[in-house]
Amino acid sequence: MSNGSLIAELEAATRPDRRLDEKLAAAAGWTQLSEIGPGAGGNRERRLMWFYPGEQTPRLPKFTESIDAALEFVGIIAPGPTGGFTWGGPNRFKRGKAQLNDGQQVQAATPAIALCIAALKDAAARRS
Repeated sequence: MSNGSLIAELEAATRPDRRLDEKLAAAAGWTQLSEIGPGAGGNRERRLMWFYPGEQTPRLPKFTESIDAALEFVGIIAPGPTGGFTWGGPNRFKRGKAQLNDGQQVQAATPAIALCIAALKDAAARRS
């Protein structure tokens, strides 16, 4: 998936989304491995493990929900930026804005999503 398509999906998102978290993880270099092992009651079950170089975690960060996880994504995709984020509106936790370096200010459903969009746009600007 191109960063442009991912940005468009993030801009259209109305709330945090685990499917988008997976796409963000793939864009950031995470890989996944599926393994089958013993589960509850002796049944075999499938587990999905996510890997980031040098790490292994059974759970992917909630990039589109958690500001801490979104800042982790920024650090991977657009390391060393200066910037900030805000939230506000009728329900102050439902809209967010973010800007990195001299990039454009972006707005999204949550501050975490806005940070992810800003990181992807910053990374694209650095490549051009």
